[in-house]
Amino acid sequence: MISSKIIEALNPLFNIITNAKGKTIGQIKESLFIGDKCRMKKGASGLIVENLLGIENNNRDEADLPQIGCEIKILLLQKNKDGSIKAKEPTAIQMINYCEVTKETWETAKIRSKINLTFWVVYLAKVNGVAKKQDDYVIVDYFLNHPSDLQNGVFKTDWEEIQSYIKRGDADKLSCSMGIFLEPKTKGANNQDKTDAPDGKGGITRARRRAFYYTKNYTNTQIIPNLDLSTIQ
Repeated sequence: MISSKIIEALNPLFNIITNAKGKTIGQIKESLFIGDKCRMKKGASGLIVENLLGIENNNRDEADLPQIGCEIKILLLQKNKDGSIKAKEPTAIQMINYCEVTKETWETAKIRSKINLTFWVVYLAKVNGVAKKQDDYVIVDYFLNHPSDLQNGVFKTDWEEIQSYIKRGDADKLSCSMGIFLEPKTKGANNQDKTDAPDGKGGITRARRRAFYYTKNYTNTQIIPNLDLSTIQ
């Protein structure tokens, strides 16, 4: 359930994105008097979250808005030559701590605080196979997502499959092709960027760093159909 407390806390953010619909990142930068300095330090997602919404992004286990347990995520869209609008890429959720995940159950899994309530900010980043310059990204819409029991069931199944690989010492065999809604995707500086992981025999091995991601299937089927895409259609 989404309570009145949550709606009241998020209303200012709803209004900010509503007023920004159809505007480009470049236009927003000018209105915020921040010029090119953000482009040098962060991507467009950092600009939106930190400057436009006035909220500091974080990589902690807790949600971005801990007082209401709400995470803020950026969804990049691409408009294809056939007119269809899809997710440009999977969306990162949280780094995977292999050793911690093996000790969790789905009920105690830290990732749940990151997916329980999400305020999605959506913008167009690619058209007809050509990526837009960051300043030309267009704000499209927002969406507040609280997964249903059915959706949570899919997340649970995906998470438990990922956990089973880690427990038996196969963390480095995790693939981004796994999962319906949740996928494990490499997220490190290079192939040599590794961290501790269970070896399945009571010891420790090393595995490439990975993060939990929302699959493109999730955003394509559960988020995008609920958006107002009138500004880019």
